Amino acid sequence: MSQSPEKLNLSDDARQDLGGLRAERDRFVALAFCNADLLFEVDVAGEVTFAVGATKAFTGSDAEELKGARLKDLVHEADERKLDRLLRDARAGTRIDDALITFCTPTGQSVVLSLSGFHMSDLGGHTYLSFRVKQSVSSIADEDAVRVEGMEVYDKGSFAEVATRALSDASTDGEDCQLTMIELGHYDELRARLTEEAQDELSATMGSMFRANSLHGDLAGQLDDNRFGVVHAMNADMAALSSQIESYAREVDPRGAGMSVEAATIDVQPGIMSEADTAKALVYTINRFCDETVGEFTVRELSEGFSSLASETVERRNKFVDMIQRGAFDVAYQPICDMKTGRPHHFEALVRFDHENFEATPFEFVTFAEEVGIICDFDLAMCRKVLTWLDEINGQGYRYMVAANISGRSLSTPTFVQSLIDLLAEFSAAREFILFEVTESAKLQDLEEADRIIQALRQAGHVVCLDDFGAGVSAFQYLSSLHVDCVKIDGAYVIDAINNKRGKALLKAMASMCRDLGVTTVAEMIEEESVADLVRECGIDYGQGYLYGRPNKLITSFQSPRPKSFTPERKAALEAAE
Repeated sequence: MSQSPEKLNLSDDARQDLGGLRAERDRFVALAFCNADLLFEVDVAGEVTFAVGATKAFTGSDAEELKGARLKDLVHEADERKLDRLLRDARAGTRIDDALITFCTPTGQSVVLSLSGFHMSDLGGHTYLSFRVKQSVSSIADEDAVRVEGMEVYDKGSFAEVATRALSDASTDGEDCQLTMIELGHYDELRARLTEEAQDELSATMGSMFRANSLHGDLAGQLDDNRFGVVHAMNADMAALSSQIESYAREVDPRGAGMSVEAATIDVQPGIMSEADTAKALVYTINRFCDETVGEFTVRELSEGFSSLASETVERRNKFVDMIQRGAFDVAYQPICDMKTGRPHHFEALVRFDHENFEATPFEFVTFAEEVGIICDFDLAMCRKVLTWLDEINGQGYRYMVAANISGRSLSTPTFVQSLIDLLAEFSAAREFILFEVTESAKLQDLEEADRIIQALRQAGHVVCLDDFGAGVSAFQYLSSLHVDCVKIDGAYVIDAINNKRGKALLKAMASMCRDLGVTTVAEMIEEESVADLVRECGIDYGQGYLYGRPNKLITSFQSPRPKSFTPERKAALEAAE
C-alpha cells in the first residue's frame, strides 16, 4: 500500500488534506465492499498495493500475498490487454463501469467478474477497482429465482431447484460436480458483536466466498440462518474454503473468537436412482437438514446418511405414488356447522390411510408430498374421489356440499390448475357442490397469480376458503391479496380466546374485519358448548370441532345439511332448486 502521510515530505496542511482524502478512501472501501466480491488498489504500473475480499477463492492468494503482484497476471490471458486498456482509460479520466473481466480460479474454473472503478490522481495516482461476480445467464436459474439480499446467493427454495437442475445438467454434459453443505457454528453470536456496517461486510464476504468456490460462480445458497449449500467441481478444495472462512471470521471478530465451520460433501451424482428421483431426494434432504423440528441433524450426519436417506425417500415416494394412482386411500368427512342453528352447512374432506401399510399421519403425508413433488397428483386424486362420491350421493336425493383441500404449492402449478379445470368439466352435476380450501402448508410465492386462479374458480361458481388463517406471519398479507369467500381461523386463536381476554378481543377483531370485507368466517376446535357460545359471541359464522362431530367415513351419520351457500347467488340458486 502507498506510504502514510507522516512518511511523505509534505507540509502540515498538505498532510492534513491527504489524511482526509485517505479517510474518505477508507469510507469508500467499506461502502463499496458491501456490493463487491473483490476490491483492489493498483499503482501506475498496475501493481496491487491493497486488496480485500475473497482473494483466496479467486486468485489462490491471500490479500497480503497479492501486494506487489501485477493485476493483469491474475486474470485470464485473453483479458490482459482489455484490462490494460481499461486502466489506461481510467488514468485518463474515464470511469470504468461494469466491464467484464475473466479470472481463472485455483480450481481451474473461469469466473466472469464485473469490474467498476476510477482513478484518484490525488492519492498517489492510484486506481481503485471493484470486482463482482457476474450473475449467471445460463438457463439453470430462471428469472423467478430468489436471492438473499447482501449475500447474493440463492434462498433455500431457489437453491434446491437450481442445484438439482445444475447437477442433472452436469451429469448430462459429463461434468463431475458435488454438493457441499456448510454449517457455521456461533454465526449469530459473531454477527451480534459486529457493527451494522461490519455485519454487511461479513455477509458480502461470505457470499463472495461461497459463490467463488461454486460451479460457474453462481451455484451457492443460504438454507437457513447459519447453513449454506455449494454446488462445485470435484477438484474444488472445500477444506481450504472452511479454513478461509474461519480465518476471516477471527479477523473481523472484536474478540478474535470467530466461528466454527463444519462442511460435508454429498455425492448426489445420478447412479442407482434416476436423475428425477435424485433431485426429489435432494430437495427433501435439504428440507430435512433445515427443519428445526427434526432436532439434532448435523451436516456430518447428512453427508454420511444421504445415500440411505435418499433411497428411503425414493422408496417412500414410490409407495405413495402407487397409492395415489390406485386411489388406495379413504375419505372421512367432518361437518362445518352454522353457529346459529348448529346444523351442518358443508363437510371437510379429510384423507385417511390404512395404517398397516402407511404409517404417516395425514399432515406428515401432505408435507412429504409437497417436498417430493407429488402433491399435485394427490390433490387431483382427492378431488376426483370427492366429486365421484358427490355424484353418487347427491344422485340419491341428498344435498351435501364438501370442501376439498388444495395445497398452496398445487395452486402455484399451472399444469395442476388446468388438470383441475378439466376434472371439474367431467362432473357437470357434482361440481356444483364442491368447495376448495387453500392450505398454507406450502407458502404461496406469487400471490397475484394465485389470486387470478382463485378468481377463476370463484367465477366458475366455487366457494374458495383460506385455511388456517392467522397461523403464519403472512396471513394478513394473504387476506389483503387473495379475494376469497371464507377464512378458517386457526384453532390457536380459539384456545387463546378461551384462556384470556386479549385472545377473545383478538378473535372478535378478526371476525369484525372479515365481516367488513364481506368474508365469511369458520372457527376450528369447537369441542364444548361453552366454546361454541364464546365463538358465537365473537361473531364467527361457522364452526368445526368435536362438538359437532368427529371425522367419519359415513357422512350420512350426520344431520343432513340445508341447501345454502356462502355467497348470495349460490344460496338463492340452491334454495330455488330445493
